[in-house]
Amino acid sequence: MSGSPRLLRSHSLFVLLALAATAPLAGETTSKIEPLDKKTVAVTDLTDAGRELPIPSPAQPVYYLGINAGYRAYSGGVIAGDPPPDPKIMLRTITRVLAAQGFRAATPDHPATQIIVCSWGVIGSGGRNLLGPGSALQFLGGGKLNFVNEASITGSGPSLMEAMTRNFRSPAADTIVEMSHDTLYAVLLRAYDLKAAEAGSTVQLWETRVATSAPGTTLAEALPRIVVSGQHVIGRETAQPVLENAARTQHAWVEIGESTVVEYLDLADLIKAQETVREQQRDQALPPEPPTPAPAPAAK
Repeated sequence: MSGSPRLLRSHSLFVLLALAATAPLAGETTSKIEPLDKKTVAVTDLTDAGRELPIPSPAQPVYYLGINAGYRAYSGGVIAGDPPPDPKIMLRTITRVLAAQGFRAATPDHPATQIIVCSWGVIGSGGRNLLGPGSALQFLGGGKLNFVNEASITGSGPSLMEAMTRNFRSPAADTIVEMSHDTLYAVLLRAYDLKAAEAGSTVQLWETRVATSAPGTTLAEALPRIVVSGQHVIGRETAQPVLENAARTQHAWVEIGESTVVEYLDLADLIKAQETVREQQRDQALPPEPPTPAPAPAAK
């Protein structure tokens, strides 16, 4: 069957949506996931396209197609003997928290308008070096605090005014800088416009990042609980990183269990489908083979 690359992309996306909608995860007994009893940083960035959309709420929800990118080593190394949590627990927790903020998994009656890609993992410690904390500080929202590298050997260091005002940074800003030198446990949620994806383009809407320092906890303990700690920031732009110990506030716990139906498409399945589409496109681009000439009649 012939078709344009755009139609092929669109068709494959609808196939993926159908697969996701029929893949509930069988469950475990109901349990409560409480905020992590530790300082956590949560920050959300919106694009111009994201700012044009209304903020969702449970009363006026946004429906999404979920893609599970799973466990990642975002940068640096990982800690040996520190296994990640069960993906089912992570997906159930993320689904519950998204629903509480007005993001609900799509259904046949409520088609998706956004794609939400979720992942979790580790940002390895960069330690204290001449190049500064690097990617960890960026993940923690350092750009919203107007940070520059703490020390620069490139000749592009801070101005005199910037160097002077460092002595007057807030305690929260100082804590975030200190955290950026540690190994971090992190969760990353990114949202994209589904209609644009169907047309073959990528339009990001928002990105939420949540992280905590690794010392004193484990991946399995921390990752589901920092999702709960940062729940009120998800999909909502923050002027600065939000630093708090949510377990010491009035933030609610999240209950997950067999009733939580998670409808996330695995990223590996998406990549496989994209490879199939590319193969179809290559097959269509190949010129048809010339007909085999008829054999010459035998000489008499």
